[in-house]
Amino acid sequence: MDVALALLIISASVLLIGIYLHSDDDSIDGDRGQQALQTLQGSTVTITYDLSAENDSGHAATDSDNYELPNRLEPDDVSELYEITTYGSSTDLLGEAALTNLQIDGRELFAYGDDVERSVEAAIRGRLVGSEGRIYAVATWEPYEGGSINGTATAGEHPPRTADVSSSTTSVSGNVPPVDAERLAERFEFGEEREGSRDDVDDGFDAVGPEIAEPIVEAYFPPRQSQYTLESTLTENAATVYNYRQLADAVDVDLEDEITGTTPDAFAANDVLRGELGDDEGLGSQVADDLRDSPAGEEIRETYDGFGGGRLTDDERAELAATFEEVVSTETIDITVQTWDA
Repeated sequence: MDVALALLIISASVLLIGIYLHSDDDSIDGDRGQQALQTLQGSTVTITYDLSAENDSGHAATDSDNYELPNRLEPDDVSELYEITTYGSSTDLLGEAALTNLQIDGRELFAYGDDVERSVEAAIRGRLVGSEGRIYAVATWEPYEGGSINGTATAGEHPPRTADVSSSTTSVSGNVPPVDAERLAERFEFGEEREGSRDDVDDGFDAVGPEIAEPIVEAYFPPRQSQYTLESTLTENAATVYNYRQLADAVDVDLEDEITGTTPDAFAANDVLRGELGDDEGLGSQVADDLRDSPAGEEIRETYDGFGGGRLTDDERAELAATFEEVVSTETIDITVQTWDA
């Protein structure tokens, strides 16, 4: 199972984030950081978090206007179902917390993400009791470099400025599918060629935005599982609708017709969330605007403009694809562990 199921809150299920090691460790300044990272990778922990817990700002998902229990259910009757249990390695769960802490332009989407993070931190502290608190771990999901669409989770305290810190970093792959770099290069060229000929296309970023948004929406709302929970009359329905509404609000779309009523349609809801080429709303439009102004976008623009205009040759298109491969990585979560002496 994966983080999307944690977001969907399928009742009575036990969750295991679908994350696996992606690359070799990159140890810096000695072996202590690497040893701490290996300990976390090899340790299986269990966490329980509460959908109704307040986040650091004092807000709870269950208090939101976007959270509505199905008819015939009362809050007092379902309070125990708000608690979700999951297990996995410490690094896997820290990655899950980063994905659950999804934010867009500084806006936190899922209020229960803070409780996921707190639960993971407590589990990591319990696993590393011998470190006397001298450990700091951070997981970061960033679908492209320097964007404002991301998620981060931490455990422990930052090391003192004067500490002799040993660090180790690895990458793990979560359940967000990768995007095809060659496809992104082709779509970027397509958008550039239509700049000025279509009022709804400004440049190549408008064309690649929906391509990057699609796997993100698919990961958070796998359509078949989402369809099941949208049709449910239990608490997983309320959690799914809450998650959909939170993302819909963030990207300025209305999908009430797709997620409520007697005939909800998760496939159609995902299409609305993603948006199409030329749309001013939807995650695709949000990604296009964000990518355009990000460090990743700057590298993409520099590569493309370096070709001097006109239709790209095969070699130029391959070079542009290589740039996309370098700066866009929807599937990757970076994990860094730091430790130090007292």
